[in-house]
Amino acid sequence: MGPTSRATKVRLRRRGVDHGDFALAPAGSTPFEAQPIRWDADEPIVLRGIASAGVRQHARAIERALALFEAVRGGASFEAIAARRLARAPFRPAGVTIDLGDTREIEKLFVDALSSAGRAVARDLYAKLSWIAYDERDASLRIRFSFGAEALLDWQKETRRARWSDAFARALFPECRVIDENRDLLDTLERLLGRRIRLSERIIYSNAPGGGATFHHDDEPRQLGVAYTQLEGATAWFALPKRRLAEHVAAGARTAALRRRAGTARKALRALDETSDPLLGKLLNSTPAFSRRLAQAGELYVLRAGDSILLPSHGPDDVCWHAVFALGRRPSLAHSYGVFPLRERPLSATRARGSDRTSARSRDAR
Repeated sequence: MGPTSRATKVRLRRRGVDHGDFALAPAGSTPFEAQPIRWDADEPIVLRGIASAGVRQHARAIERALALFEAVRGGASFEAIAARRLARAPFRPAGVTIDLGDTREIEKLFVDALSSAGRAVARDLYAKLSWIAYDERDASLRIRFSFGAEALLDWQKETRRARWSDAFARALFPECRVIDENRDLLDTLERLLGRRIRLSERIIYSNAPGGGATFHHDDEPRQLGVAYTQLEGATAWFALPKRRLAEHVAAGARTAALRRRAGTARKALRALDETSDPLLGKLLNSTPAFSRRLAQAGELYVLRAGDSILLPSHGPDDVCWHAVFALGRRPSLAHSYGVFPLRERPLSATRARGSDRTSARSRDAR
């Protein structure tokens, strides 16, 4: 089965669905020599304890982050909390919006980055606080850091403001340094990719008991993958290449309607492009027998504080799909960063057109 740091049994529950108990054999990190092979094959790479020293070093910041999430769950103003945290930081408040068309969104806080002379050097940076799910039983939250017009995908069109968005995340959540200053993690990514990288489009997660993200992927233009690090608590993951997930879907399709849509691996591969399909969504996310099938095939992993998981992305069909289950009795804390080349090449017209199908839902899984 998928690796964990020690022998354990986990129970997977999410939004009222009990997927069952799963026993996991002890295992360590993905072996060093296997990491390039797994990355090229869109397989997840688990790095046990790679952030443990940083978690200990930044324990106070992690506690404050958990307290922030608990406060906003109770109705506190994210804007007010952020203003106190940013009082001495070079960021100027630039407004707050709420998308009334998205019941998940709570507050979207905008700031401008300032130079040492007080001049605005990057405008419309934002931190978007949202519920992870539409389901009110799931109290899981996330804060996404980006910039510009979200609907126009400005973050895909330029990179200049990305570093300011990353600095905004660090100012509001100092435990970003657990990842930013982790030379072992950065060296691993740069070795796998054969180039220098930056970690941007940051999302801070606080998964609540009984919550977590349903199956999705993070294929985006220019994005090479995702680095997710558990800072507090634990999460369970199904993580595997899209093509192998399609094989599982084809084998697990039991109803005539689903067999027509996804009864072969080829059909299932295309069906996965439409995750709004209720029959497919039920199979992927609310069918205990399908979860057990994945676990028995070795696709289940557990992350604890200090562990990281790397999720490769090479294109719409060559990407690591994943689903997350919160473990434990208290909300957890994790950071998920998109992996990008430090120096960008111009986005090809073909890739830009291809992104239309995939960009809208990847890092915003329900």
